[in-house]
Amino acid sequence: MHTQFGVALGLSILLQGALMALLTPLIPIMISEKVGLNRSEVMIYFLINTLVGIAVTLGTGWLSDGTIARYKLVLAGGLIATLGFIGLSQATLPIHAWLSAIAIAAIGVIFPQLFAVAKAGVVAGWEREAQVMGITALRTLFSLGFVFGTAVASGLARLEIRMVFMLIAGATVLVSLSAAYLLRRMEAHIANENVRIVEDKTVTVPASQQLPLWVLVVPLLSLVVLRGADSTRGVYLSLVMFQLFKDASIAPLMFGITAAAELITMGMMGYLSSRIGEKATISIGALVGAVYYAIMSFSQSLPLLYFAHILYAVFIAALLGVAMAYIQGLVKNRAGLGGSLYMAVFSIGNLIGILAPLLVHDYDQSIFIAPIILCVAGAALLMFGDRTAQVEKRMMAASLVDANHEVLVAK
Repeated sequence: MHTQFGVALGLSILLQGALMALLTPLIPIMISEKVGLNRSEVMIYFLINTLVGIAVTLGTGWLSDGTIARYKLVLAGGLIATLGFIGLSQATLPIHAWLSAIAIAAIGVIFPQLFAVAKAGVVAGWEREAQVMGITALRTLFSLGFVFGTAVASGLARLEIRMVFMLIAGATVLVSLSAAYLLRRMEAHIANENVRIVEDKTVTVPASQQLPLWVLVVPLLSLVVLRGADSTRGVYLSLVMFQLFKDASIAPLMFGITAAAELITMGMMGYLSSRIGEKATISIGALVGAVYYAIMSFSQSLPLLYFAHILYAVFIAALLGVAMAYIQGLVKNRAGLGGSLYMAVFSIGNLIGILAPLLVHDYDQSIFIAPIILCVAGAALLMFGDRTAQVEKRMMAASLVDANHEVLVAK
């Protein structure tokens, strides 16, 4: 609250949360019920959107670290995504929807760039534990925006959905323009004050403190698996609930319950991570996620299904709050790439969520059985396979020995 641009950045993140809340439950209904895509064609839509999204986030993350200003990337991505939403609103054939999916993927530029500048300029000077809680607090504002957005989405779901996507296109323009303006001001301020950010070429992280790429494989793979579990819900929840209860407003309400609960669980899991560490916190959240998916797989009680989404907020807080700070901490010297790597890893996880239910008939609840296994496997892999902490300690010890040796030589 007292950091330069902290409130403005939080409001921008809140607006994006509201926008994403409109998209998540309404896109599956739009492409299946209005455009007329069958189950395979829906899967192709999300595969195209995800693969293009991976390329977009990694490419823009690399470019944002000193090559192209972040605000230019965000502005271009937002405008391209706007064209995608307009195209989707007019789509009548599968090819129209697939082409729109390519353009809509450009919206993935905004989220990592906002958190990259937060890491580089807002929490850069804080201790590691405080950085985790700070990034988690900002992610909480995304959840607050999601609450507002789902309230709107529940009402819009009853309107003519093609017109709804024209409204979403307009909202995308506003979110993109406001984010681009804020990023331009923040980066100018950071440069003028000589704050340590990635774009400042005079500030580098010593090589001895940079983790080797091979040690990042296991934590990134575990997050891919956990994101695979989460993406199954994002892609199929609306369709499963619509088939089960024939009411398009149920899924937006479920997303809203989780987002509202995140306002508490984000802070709770952020605090827990400062006490027991990020890895343990993420693993606990994953096991709670497994319980959620068990309920979604076998219960048809609507009150219980609603309650389960409170539990899911614990999983989301660990996966989308604590994990973001964890990944950015592993890539200390590249804020833009760190944020985009996080998003790219999660996009790869989307592929698991999209493809995992292939053997399930129609949009049956058994789609949610696979994520139970994914949650447990991801938690186990992170807790017992991740060696980043041990490698970091050895590197720090070696760096200390080298520093002492240089002092003795100088004497």
